[in-house]
Amino acid sequence: MDRRDFIRKSLVLGGTAGLAIATGDAEAKEALAGAAGVKTGRCPRKADILIKAGELYNGTDPLPVTSDIAITGERIVYVGKANPKIESRCKAKKVIDATGYVVCPGFIDPHCHLESLLLKQKANEPYLRMGVTTVIAGMCGGSQYPLSKYYGKLESQGIGTNTASFTGHNTVRTKVMGSEDRFATDEEIAKMQDLVRKDLEDGSFGLSSGLYYVPGCFSKQSEVVELCKTIAPVGGIYTTHVRNENKYGIGLYDSIIEALEIGKSAGVQVNISHIKCLGKGVWYQSDKVIAAIEKYQKEGMKVTADQYPYLASGLGLASAITPSWSRDGGVKGLRERMKDPEVLAKIKAEMPGLIDERGGADTIILTAGAKEYSGKTLAVAAQMLGLNEVDAALALIDKYNPSCNTFVMNEKDVVNYMTRPWVMSCSDGTFGSHPRAAGTYAELIQKYVVEKGVLPLAAFIRRSTSLVAETYRIKDRGVIREGAFADVTIFRPAEVRANATYTSAKLLANGFKNVIVNGQVAVEDDNYLGTLSGKVIRRGVDTF
Repeated sequence: MDRRDFIRKSLVLGGTAGLAIATGDAEAKEALAGAAGVKTGRCPRKADILIKAGELYNGTDPLPVTSDIAITGERIVYVGKANPKIESRCKAKKVIDATGYVVCPGFIDPHCHLESLLLKQKANEPYLRMGVTTVIAGMCGGSQYPLSKYYGKLESQGIGTNTASFTGHNTVRTKVMGSEDRFATDEEIAKMQDLVRKDLEDGSFGLSSGLYYVPGCFSKQSEVVELCKTIAPVGGIYTTHVRNENKYGIGLYDSIIEALEIGKSAGVQVNISHIKCLGKGVWYQSDKVIAAIEKYQKEGMKVTADQYPYLASGLGLASAITPSWSRDGGVKGLRERMKDPEVLAKIKAEMPGLIDERGGADTIILTAGAKEYSGKTLAVAAQMLGLNEVDAALALIDKYNPSCNTFVMNEKDVVNYMTRPWVMSCSDGTFGSHPRAAGTYAELIQKYVVEKGVLPLAAFIRRSTSLVAETYRIKDRGVIREGAFADVTIFRPAEVRANATYTSAKLLANGFKNVIVNGQVAVEDDNYLGTLSGKVIRRGVDTF
């Protein structure tokens, strides 16, 4: 049996048991025998944690089963129907009575922007407090580079949640050619490919792009195809903030087609980041977008999407309401162009339409970096400054470069995407400027599961756990079963609250009884215990 057949067979069989059966390896068999409950399905005599009588949603099945779960070390060693004698049969160091609570896999966030935050606030408490045990960063074209150095820092300091990352197209493009408004040469593409390969060797999950942002917006489709061809041989995935989510540029629909064609040309799996219909000009186009994606799926292509459950997006004010050509060189380049009266006039001429597409100055809320204007609308800030809305926005960008929240979606499209079986829950979070970083998963439970009934609880759990693990081929996570990593979330849906708002985005969620990461309790009764049991997750041999 060659190495690849060995890997495939062991993966199909699953975990240590698969290794033992596939190879007959004595060491693997010994490890299997030592993992109490994994081989026999019997309740172990001893365990570190016993979770008893919870309503278990295992991440894949549509109906719960009242179950007992035993954890030893970082793995689940037993799952069985609830037995009132379980405590006497299994002497556990810690017993969690989950009677009346939902027990499910820890949520896996497939799209966040926590790279820098995790180096400063290593606990990642906002995510733990809403049941998230794993986050995937490096999205929308931006990542830490080199990944080996970043991962080394995380492992050295410790982290509260498991963490993985993609390699950002914008990051490698900037390293090779800055943020210039031009197409890459063949030589520059080759240099970018080398940078991507290095990250792949260090465990990157694939390539992310942000074709709306500088400098990705200056690239041709063929450039991205060539980079995706680099990730294809190792099973890398292409995840993309498409070129336009609104009516501008090539428009929403053609941007989705571009992403699908990139994946088809390169032979890679595609994920559409934070799928949405942004702005009135493309509202109610979700049916058309869904039909296009499902057409490619029927043709055999693996396509997924992720989504956050809010009607407002969050981004830099400059990115939201200034034309992309004016941001060649980033905000620094924009500021330089603003000094030229002729160029400034062209920028101003395009801004009213962009402001209107973002919902208007009355609904654009200034957030991080806006100083005394934080929490106020652009319209109010303009009044305070004694300027019209365009001049006020440019003055704020010139002085502060603030972020903003813009109300650009309608709920019909949001729900339409949300109910697709290939759409995953995500936060797209950067803590502090938008409620999604502290509230996404609680918001989904509170609003779309309990209050509106849009998502059955099992469907919400599926899209927030096993669907993510399957999409990104994260082994032994996203499920509750014997042999899986013990990432577990315990809660009562009716008690979950998303407290973060657009003006108070840092308020943490509550209603989670316990959150367990790799077999260690991180949250207990809405209190973070200081645990740093998260791991760096690298794309491994199981993705070849």
